[in-house]
Amino acid sequence: MHALLVDDDADFRTFCRLALKSAQIDATERPGAAEALDLLDAEGESAFDIILLDLQMPGGSGHDLLYDIREKGDALPVIIISGVSDVEERVKGLRGGADDFMVKPVDADELIERIRAVVRRRNSLSPIEYGALHFDLAHRRVKRDGKPCNLSPREYDLLLRLARGAGNTVKRDDLLADVWDLGFDPGTNVLDVHIGRLRKKIDKEGDSLIETIRGVGYRLQRV
Repeated sequence: MHALLVDDDADFRTFCRLALKSAQIDATERPGAAEALDLLDAEGESAFDIILLDLQMPGGSGHDLLYDIREKGDALPVIIISGVSDVEERVKGLRGGADDFMVKPVDADELIERIRAVVRRRNSLSPIEYGALHFDLAHRRVKRDGKPCNLSPREYDLLLRLARGAGNTVKRDDLLADVWDLGFDPGTNVLDVHIGRLRKKIDKEGDSLIETIRGVGYRLQRV
């Protein structure tokens, strides 16, 4: 296994490197978000099995790096390891696409087990076929007729939720709850905007997969 460790604290990187080495996990270190993004661009996500990411770093936050990674479609597992312990930061990180969140100081044995659990969980996900759509759950990617659809994390979650509706209409309230974690309609058009973006990315001319059920919700057709 090969981990990318992104943290501006050299002492903490040393601690992590030694802990990972004891578990036969190789580590590549970068002191900041910009350096890590340059490395991922150069090497590709296949060079690593997991990213261990700090939040507060000079020159760019861990949240920014996580956003860039997920926007590019990279599905690498990410564990945030931060000295920031408040609930708001943890929720922000997890909603942004992190697989787990640990608060410093961390125990070496727990760190190793968290890494193994996250990687095992990702590797155990079997693909889903829904008509012309292929969902790679492990890497959070979608293809239509074999061609990649470049979806944002939220677009991916929305399309997957519609697919899991198995051709039935999924109510607006259910989509807002499951995709945005909202127990109420915020009174905005956030859902409709994301549906519009999805249609542009997955539909072919004159062939719309997402059907609007007015006043109720949306249905994903199996074509």
